Amino acid sequence: MTESASIKQLLESAILAPSGDNCQPWHFAVTGARIRLYNLPEKDTSVYNHRQSASLVAHGAALENLTIAASTQGLRPKFSLFPEPAEPNLVADINLEPMSGLPDPLYAFLEGRATNRKRYDRSYQLSGEERRQLLSCACEGVDGVVRIFEDPREKQTLARAISINDRMVFENRGLHDFLYDHIRWDNEEALRTRDGLDFQTLELSAMDAVAFRAFRNWALLRLATPFGVTRIIGKTAETLALSSSALGAVVIVGNDPAAYVNAGRLFQRVWLEATRLGLSFQPTAGIAFLIGQVASGAGGAFSPEQAALLKRCGEEVGALVGDPASSAFLLFRIGRSAPPSARSLRIPVEVVTG
Repeated sequence: MTESASIKQLLESAILAPSGDNCQPWHFAVTGARIRLYNLPEKDTSVYNHRQSASLVAHGAALENLTIAASTQGLRPKFSLFPEPAEPNLVADINLEPMSGLPDPLYAFLEGRATNRKRYDRSYQLSGEERRQLLSCACEGVDGVVRIFEDPREKQTLARAISINDRMVFENRGLHDFLYDHIRWDNEEALRTRDGLDFQTLELSAMDAVAFRAFRNWALLRLATPFGVTRIIGKTAETLALSSSALGAVVIVGNDPAAYVNAGRLFQRVWLEATRLGLSFQPTAGIAFLIGQVASGAGGAFSPEQAALLKRCGEEVGALVGDPASSAFLLFRIGRSAPPSARSLRIPVEVVTG
């Protein structure tokens, strides 16, 4: 395999990484065996992406994919995060070096990893081996831990936090508009853009699908809000979360840009391990970004009532995962269910390199 073909194969694996609303905020500049990973701030302008935290998580997942794929070629990426302070959008400078050792077994699951928003089998409990494998996930050089919550009271606390995120999407104009701008309503639109969220991936019931389409109209949604519709949406999300065998968190020490990249690396590894185990997985990280934003004192995107709700939510979640003002954390739900109805697409690697 030529060097250029080898690099292309690695980048094809890297871009399989997840990103918020499938925005794919990356660009790769390749020179020989050197790869520079750039963040594209214009790709994700959502309220979630305060200080580019959501995009940095996506970059971390892409770096982990690249690391896993490189192992199958006898290579190890040596990367420096944010190597040039004057160029904050340069996330990583990557050099490929020879390595000995076996290929990472998670490579076989890069393409199979997918978000599954279906209701999970509430009766299924994680086996001891599944729990052990998930908790043992680690990335070289990353100071972080994986937490699994199966106690009903702890699950209730996290499920309530997840419900607040979904409620916020329909009460905060910025969150609402960004989501609807990134829904791809049919296969034709999904294939044309190759980004955003395929409507089918939302796994909505027929009745919920009708309501979701109707609430694209902000004025109509405002008329319905006094009747408790956003609270009903939140309660539905809470019930869905509680159908999971467990709720989980990846927690990284620190909350600087590198911490969010590292959170993305470890989160991706947990997700791939869940895929290897045949488990269904849904990231529920949105609420973590909102909590972190308010905890940092930057709550200008929210009404006073919304900011107060997020502050209380952060205190409850923080009691389980750590202070959101001094750590980067991401939540997920895990269990068993039918396969997802659809998968999000990717922009071709030729478009995101240069």
